[in-house]
Amino acid sequence: MTGRVSVGCSVIVDTLLHSHASTRAIHDLIGKPGYVVRLVPRGSSTYALTEMFDMVRGYPDQRKWSFHVDDLYVVTGPGPAPLAHGPGVYTVGFEAYPAEFRVMRGTRHAVPVSRGRQSLTESVCGLIVRPVHSPTWPVSFDPTARISCPGCAEGLVARHPDLAVRGPASP
Repeated sequence: MTGRVSVGCSVIVDTLLHSHASTRAIHDLIGKPGYVVRLVPRGSSTYALTEMFDMVRGYPDQRKWSFHVDDLYVVTGPGPAPLAHGPGVYTVGFEAYPAEFRVMRGTRHAVPVSRGRQSLTESVCGLIVRPVHSPTWPVSFDPTARISCPGCAEGLVARHPDLAVRGPASP
């Protein structure tokens, strides 16, 4: 989890490790964006009732899902997110054909933002990925996140040196 999950914040389903078993069984939820409608405390755990922006394959009439807050990645806090513009903007994508299926966590890849809704595209590191689509806010790729693809982060530095994260200055 990044940031604090609160009502109205925009999130991406990052893992299915802590959620209910019936939710964990639906692997297509990983990588789907939504926003938190309500927080539900259950003993020492807290669950977030999340309304998804896109339908989940096999569940066409269900838009709201319950996730443990630790399974969500916070993209923006409550309220409208600022729109990102410019040619160097990259969004998040998840592997479309993973060699080994990782239920616990998906690696985030950098995908150039497109005007259309592509179901599959090539990431900066060369893998075929499913971009995360959101009708109201862009999901920006963060090369400094611990589960971001290192190949994508290096590729961004090579393509756009001006976007490189500046580390501590060397003496």
